[in-house]
Order: sequence, then C-alpha cells, then structure tokens
Amino acid sequence: MKDTLLFKQLSAYKSIPVYITLLIFLTGWGNTGHRTINKKSAEGFPASMNYLTGWADSLGAHASDADYRKGSDPAESPKHYIDIDNYPSFISTGRIPHTYDSVVALYGHNFVIDQGTLPWTIILTVDSLTEAFRRNDLQRAMLLASDLGHYVGDGHMPLHLTKNYNGQLTGQTGVHSRYESTMINRYISSIIYNTSSAVYIPDVREYTFAFVYENYRYVDSVLYADAQAKAISGSTSSDQYYQKMWEYSSRFTKQLFAGASDRLSSLIYTAWKNATTPVSTGSVYYPESFRMSEIFPNPFNGIASFYVESPVSDNFLITLYSPSGEVLRTFKQEISAGSARRIVIEMSNLAAVSGVYFLTLYGGGHQAIRKLIYLK
Repeated sequence: MKDTLLFKQLSAYKSIPVYITLLIFLTGWGNTGHRTINKKSAEGFPASMNYLTGWADSLGAHASDADYRKGSDPAESPKHYIDIDNYPSFISTGRIPHTYDSVVALYGHNFVIDQGTLPWTIILTVDSLTEAFRRNDLQRAMLLASDLGHYVGDGHMPLHLTKNYNGQLTGQTGVHSRYESTMINRYISSIIYNTSSAVYIPDVREYTFAFVYENYRYVDSVLYADAQAKAISGSTSSDQYYQKMWEYSSRFTKQLFAGASDRLSSLIYTAWKNATTPVSTGSVYYPESFRMSEIFPNPFNGIASFYVESPVSDNFLITLYSPSGEVLRTFKQEISAGSARRIVIEMSNLAAVSGVYFLTLYGGGHQAIRKLIYLK
C-alpha cells in the first residue's frame, strides 16, 4: 500500500545547516547496533524460509547502507526519525493519523517532512520488499530487507522518536551519540537475546505505529539514565559515566534490541508470505492485475461506488480506513472472471465525519488503493 505523497522530493524541506547537523546525530544504533539487530533477525525465519537463513551475514553487512546514503541523498535523512511529540494530536491523544496522506492533509507537507517520515518509510519498504520477493529478485530483496532492518532499528531507538533527539531541550546535548554509539560499542557483548519465531503481520501499518508508540515511552528513561550517570561521575566522558549509563539503561536497551530483531524478522516474513502465497484458495499465483475504476461520485455525501474487473474469479477483500488510519469496515466481495462488478460504499451507517478516507482492494495477488472525500 503506497502513500503517494511520500514519493515527493524531500530535500527542499531541510535547510543545509539542519541537514548537516542531523547527519551527526541520526545514525540509529550506530554500525555495531544495527549490524546486531539485522543479523539476529534471521534466527526468527520459519522453516518455510530456510533457503534464506544464509542471509544473516548479508543483513548484518548491509545494515548501515541507509546511513551511508545520507551523504549523497538529502531525501534519505527524514526517513530515519519522527519527532512525533511535535504533533499536537500526539500530545493530546497519544496518536497521529496513520496514513501519510491524512497526516499531510491535517498538518501540511512541509511540517510532516520536517518531523521525519520513519513509520511510513518502514511501510513503504515492506511494500518494496514484497515486490522484490514476488519477482524472485533475491539480491534486491536482501538489500531492501537490510534497509528495512535499519529503519526498524531506528524505530526502536527512543531518541529517533522525539524532538529532544539530542537532549538539547533538557541540557543534555550529546546524549544521542553517547547512548546509541559509544555506550553500545562498549557493551555490545552484554546484549544477548534470542529472536522469537516470526509471525505474519496482517496490518503492517498498525503494527508499525504500535511499536513506535511503545518505544517512545523510553525517551524519558534514556534521558534519566544520562542525567544520573553524569550526576554520579561528574562528567559525560569518563569510564564511570558509561558504566553508570549502562547500569541505568541496560534492561530496557536489551528489550529494545530484542524487539527490533523480532519485528524485523516478522516484517520480512510477512513480505515473503504476501509475495508467495496466493490470496485465492487455488495454488496458482495470478500475475495479471485486476482493473479498478475511480470511485464516483467523489467527493460524496451518501453512497459512492466503483467497478472491478478481474481476469480470475476470486473473493476480493475490501477495507475502509478512517482519516486516522483506523479500520472502519472490512468485507469480501466475490468477483467472477471477465465480468465487471459494481461495489457500493455506504458511509451513513458508520457515523462517519467529513474528511479524507481510504479504501483498499486486495485480490488475485494484487492490491489497489483509492482516496475518498466524504462530506457529511
């Protein structure tokens, strides 16, 4: 499912000084941490993916490719973070709209780019990985899975989720690299964990935002560990400082690493499964896509409809999402091969409010998305 606005050029929305400054801080868990997260994720692959178990070393070796691209691609940097506490809706409700088009409609494109696009980057990378698996382009799939691991790792580094990403708002400037790089390099041998067996993720978008919200809770924990370590040691550079920093942060840091590997493993498995498992009950994957008309009328204030024509008979899954990304309705519609079927969308029985909604159609191994504007 592609968030179309996210493909617009990003570089124009970051001034050069800010961009250069961000390159200094926003390097995820550093090479050591990202390599560990990526490599450990392969331990969770199920037996059905055993031909990819040799990916572990490659996933680790390419774990920081996304960081290296920042120097040549100004559009890369915003993909590594989200200053989610700059969103008024997050401060008031603990959530933001989950679809990219919806959040842009509410806050504006420039604002969204300035806050970073990490969750949507993860979602788009899963889509791209699925397509690579579908084409059986395993080299491309491995590189995309490595990038996905980097972004998922960033989503488990609390200081990539906050406007206070370097402690600059609390008098703790420099905490970003002290925590994610210097401390991790010193104590990586103590970060030992087992990766859980991968599970299929039916809704990648909701899954991604769930772990972003969960990991944001550790922002204060990182800042507290830094403050306590400095108070005890009297500096932020001594061996004692890092020893105390590790003592105060080791428990949740290990949890974050384990969570990143678990979720990466499941997202790679989900992409693989979506690419290799047909939606219909037959055993044949249908490479030819269905055709979906535009929704009419649009905007609308009652009933809208669209037509679907498919080269194969299948039960198509139709899902309607609210402006905030919540699932409002899901249903299946049987469509016969070679015939055009009219599908009706009724909003009045959903207590819907005016706004931008999204509808996805999935069948025959393919997916389409349409935007609806409902005027109550």
